[in-house]
Amino acid sequence: MTESETANDEISLLDIAVVLAENWLLLVVVPILAALVAFGLLWTLTPRQYDSEALIRLNADEAALLTSARILNPALLNSDYIEGYEGTLSQARQALVQNDLTITAQENTSLYRLSIRGRTPEGAQQLLRAIINSLVENSTPTPSQRARLELELQLAEASVSELNATLERLNRIADSVESGGSASPTTLGEIGQSIVAILSNIESRRAEMLQIQEALEGSVSADDIIQTPTSPDSAQSRGIIIQAVLVGLGIGFLMLIVAFIRSGFKAASQSPDQLDKVNRIRRAFWLKPLSAPTPSSQA
Repeated sequence: MTESETANDEISLLDIAVVLAENWLLLVVVPILAALVAFGLLWTLTPRQYDSEALIRLNADEAALLTSARILNPALLNSDYIEGYEGTLSQARQALVQNDLTITAQENTSLYRLSIRGRTPEGAQQLLRAIINSLVENSTPTPSQRARLELELQLAEASVSELNATLERLNRIADSVESGGSASPTTLGEIGQSIVAILSNIESRRAEMLQIQEALEGSVSADDIIQTPTSPDSAQSRGIIIQAVLVGLGIGFLMLIVAFIRSGFKAASQSPDQLDKVNRIRRAFWLKPLSAPTPSSQA
């Protein structure tokens, strides 16, 4: 093989540019049409998905409770999520948590964004509302828990009353000692320390009373719902668009390969040395072999 023949066999940037220029219509139009067809098929065949969202004030424990059977089972039983579902309620709950329920903490706040994906706008909104209602209901104490909390509240109130009475007595003693002038600085210091300790205990007990009162009312209430479940007005199509784009890119790459193969066959058919290889490929696909070019055509 001569140097000129070797040079002719090499692919240059100019050869690539020629192939792209001669086949640009094929490389552009066909992938676009393929992507549009894929999008239409996916849009028709893929079940619709609708997202409903809500914003609610929660702590970390309450957010974790949202994925529990205690909260989700009652909501699922009264929704259309399990219509036609052949598995158990436990399996439906797991599928909901893994695929269709999203709980996202809002940065630097005590707010959480809840999102439910459903087959219909009404179904998604109703299920999310049922989950929030179930959380509110389960955040209130049971009768036995309420009785225990009420007893704890009574004990805390009695303790605060006793501490206040003790504080008043110490204040009277301190006033009497200071007015008499007979007490040593050490005695006055001890009385002052006792007063400070009692004040600290009173504040601690009052904080405990506040927590008990909140527990009696329920840790989550309607006031904690910042945004009620939204009604989705359009189906989610992001995944479909991505799949259609990938189909278009794949077809475009395939068309590029086809264009280079066609160009290679065209160039090889003009060379007697390469014509035999081309005809062997054509015979493998039951295509008619090409005839050798005449000297006039080569000229």
